[in-house]
Amino acid sequence: IIDQHALHERVMYEHLKERITEGPLEGQRLLLPETVHVTPKQAALLEGNGELLARLGVEVSSFGPYAVAVQGFPALLKDTDVPSFVRDLLDLLESQPVSGEAGDQMGQAATAEVVIHKVLDMMACKAAVKAGDALTPEEIEALLAKRHLIDKSTSCPHGRPTMLRLTKAD
Repeated sequence: IIDQHALHERVMYEHLKERITEGPLEGQRLLLPETVHVTPKQAALLEGNGELLARLGVEVSSFGPYAVAVQGFPALLKDTDVPSFVRDLLDLLESQPVSGEAGDQMGQAATAEVVIHKVLDMMACKAAVKAGDALTPEEIEALLAKRHLIDKSTSCPHGRPTMLRLTKAD
């Protein structure tokens, strides 16, 4: 039994991880910028992480004291709710501050690479097919074929198994 969401999430994560090692993720300018309400602290957090956002293909600019405008967004996440993603990204950045070095001794700050991998995990989850989504036979075959081309295909980035094998005895 295949968990299509977990498997697709793993495939997307590995693809994103490979892409970001080659350079910034491809961003796409939005025809109409999405505005997201933020606190001044969150706006400063986004501004202070501009290089990280650029690597992820996210482009934001100030839109007053309590909002930001998302001007560009990763092309791979074209069907993702932009404000929801930015709020989740802010939650991650607030809980996992980025340090300039390898993190402090107490483990309170993480390197940009650690945060990037957590964001890639979040991106993969949002972009992956959902458990109840109907896939065509061709899409199913393509997803199953990709399973053999990636590392750690037995679990999603969160650790959830991508498949379950039932024996006749089960």
